[in-house]
Amino acid sequence: MLRIRLQRFGKKKAPIYRIVVIERAKKRQGEPTEVLGFYDPKAKLLVYNTERSKYWQEKGAQTTETTKFLLNKTPNHDLLNGPYQYTFETREVKAKKKEELLKTRTKKTKAVRKKLEAANKEEASA
Repeated sequence: MLRIRLQRFGKKKAPIYRIVVIERAKKRQGEPTEVLGFYDPKAKLLVYNTERSKYWQEKGAQTTETTKFLLNKTPNHDLLNGPYQYTFETREVKAKKKEELLKTRTKKTKAVRKKLEAANKEEASA
């Protein structure tokens, strides 16, 4: 009986899980039949092949509760479109994204408003 479940990888207190198809009787770290993708809970990153997961479920592979929950979510990247590549963002890019996000929010704290107003005054005077 095949099962779709998670295999733990990564470091101590920094887990990364592989989503794998494996024989039910094998150990958690046993040799999988196929690796479908991975899940990083800290970065909230979910990457897997949707087509292969559907294929194995049609073949009769049962999912655990956790993998069922994860496979129902839309992945950050589908491996059908090619391999996943991590994109590194610089501090400046992250700061710009954060600033744009703060501008779009309807409720702003007084401190954030003051910072934005001060930044706008500096840009206007420069």
